Amino acid sequence: MYVSVTPEIAVEGLTKFAGGLGVLEGDKLIEARSMGIDYAVITLYHPGGYASYEVSDGDLAEVGDDWVLSGESRLGSFTIEVRKEPVSLESVMFEVSGSKLVLLRVLEPHWAVELTKKLYVDKNAEEMFLKYLILSKGAAKLIESGLLGRVEEIHLQESFAGMAAFALKDISKVKFVTHSPGPWAHPVVHKEWLISEFGLERLKDCVGDNYVNLTECIIKLVPKSYVVSKKQLRIMRNVLPSVAERLVDATNGVSLSRWCDKEILNYVLRDSEDLEEYAKIRGRLREELITYLKKLGVKKLPEPGTPVITWVRRVVKYKRPYFITRFIKDNKDLKAFYVLGGKPHPQDIYGKMYAREFLRLSREYENVVYVNNYGLEDAKYLLRGSDLLLFTPFPGWEASGTSFMKAGINGTPTLASRDGAVLEMIKDGYNGWLFGKDISEFIDIYTNPKADEVDEEEYEEFSKKLSEVVSMYLSEPEKYLRISVNAAKTFVRLADIRNTLFRLISG
Repeated sequence: MYVSVTPEIAVEGLTKFAGGLGVLEGDKLIEARSMGIDYAVITLYHPGGYASYEVSDGDLAEVGDDWVLSGESRLGSFTIEVRKEPVSLESVMFEVSGSKLVLLRVLEPHWAVELTKKLYVDKNAEEMFLKYLILSKGAAKLIESGLLGRVEEIHLQESFAGMAAFALKDISKVKFVTHSPGPWAHPVVHKEWLISEFGLERLKDCVGDNYVNLTECIIKLVPKSYVVSKKQLRIMRNVLPSVAERLVDATNGVSLSRWCDKEILNYVLRDSEDLEEYAKIRGRLREELITYLKKLGVKKLPEPGTPVITWVRRVVKYKRPYFITRFIKDNKDLKAFYVLGGKPHPQDIYGKMYAREFLRLSREYENVVYVNNYGLEDAKYLLRGSDLLLFTPFPGWEASGTSFMKAGINGTPTLASRDGAVLEMIKDGYNGWLFGKDISEFIDIYTNPKADEVDEEEYEEFSKKLSEVVSMYLSEPEKYLRISVNAAKTFVRLADIRNTLFRLISG
């Protein structure tokens, strides 16, 4: 049994969607059995879900996102200690594609139930720390209880779930994965918080100062640690230089069975060169997208022959949603149809501002649609059926990214900044397009004025490249289609998450 402990997971019908980590862990869960791997994922049950929004009086309003379990099997109940108080947990299990999804549900006390109600929503740093203490201690106790069977390896995803390394009696089988170079992924906590919960022995190499960087401490402690792209490996040398040499890369991937259209996959596996056959498949995917938009209640739809361009992902500043909004306003007469999608974190002021701008543009322009509660089902239709995906993170901030992989395996090429795993999979002008610089230093986009200079320079190239791609689609359709074919054929090979699982387990 291989066990992954993660802050979130996204599985259709069973969990609430938040971000890329959850989808990634869901993809591993779904594909593990196809490799003959006995696999389980452990995470917390958040009855209040994550965040959902509705359009009310011309604005976005947050609404309830409750999550009610059904069809689970009870694995067992147990008690852990947090803040020197007993916390009762119930573990419930679901089977997903032959693998096990285990959710830890807090039963009591009331403060712990309230603390774990919402995914990723906390009042302060201490609440966040306590929430993931419950996950890490609960996961460690479940693993050591034997209820999951004999465990070969334990994979800890991100630093807060990584605290399970402090709670486990035996860490010889532990591997740690950090999924972001950004500061939110490497929290700093007061050493007394850790010592009071875990004791000093495991932490003795980390507590020289009053505050402890969790990522750095975990990497020092466990036998092996991973990042999720080759570029992130370079970036981490600047972010955490003291432990950079202990890191190896295991580039992310996606589940082909979950995300790839069966006809596209069959076309690629047959190594077909029939462009007419391929064009028909892509035409069907576009029609399925249009039908889906109608199902969502969208009234304005793309005209035949008009390229559908998507920017869809979590709405947060470092992903630069302002690139596409600026382009739309700068190019009002361009023949293109835009689908914008994504949810901001409920406490992210910048994210909410950009989401409201998406909404405003969708009201003002006939060729702009905003999918305000972008989720798993939306992603399948939008990433398969659009003609171009935009992937625009600020260089150095995106560890990997997988939306461009989900698009690519279906023949939807991407125009991307040179960040994350893009550099390992996209060849400019062959199976997609690239813009901007491959920057290896970590630039704080909130405090460093250099970020504005990078943005301005990269937007100019982004705008030029996007205009060229639209022109190619309209005037050189066969050339565009060749790039689409190349995307499908290269991404099916390069982006298969079974490559990632093999690297993590065998490495």
